[in-house]
Amino acid sequence: MATYYFHIRHADHVVVDFEGSAFPDLTAARQEAIETLRELVRHALMKRGQEIPMGIVIHDERGAWAEEIDIATAIPEIVPRLR
Repeated sequence: MATYYFHIRHADHVVVDFEGSAFPDLTAARQEAIETLRELVRHALMKRGQEIPMGIVIHDERGAWAEEIDIATAIPEIVPRLR
C-alpha cells in the first residue's frame, strides 16, 4: 500500500493534507479523490456561503505531484455542454 495526500484546491488557497491515506495504487487513490471532491462540493453547496473547492491535487508519499482531479472531472454534469 502506498500513501497518497489529497490537497484541496480552492480559488485562492490550498488546504494541505498532512496525514495522507493508504491505497493499493494511484487508480484507487484517484477514485477516492473523485468521490471526496463530490462530497466536498455537495457539502459546500448545502452550506450556502461556504467556498466551493475547485479540485484535489494528489501527491505521493515522496511529496511528488501524482495527479489533479478538477471539479469538471468529478462532476461532469456541471460543465456547460458546447454544441
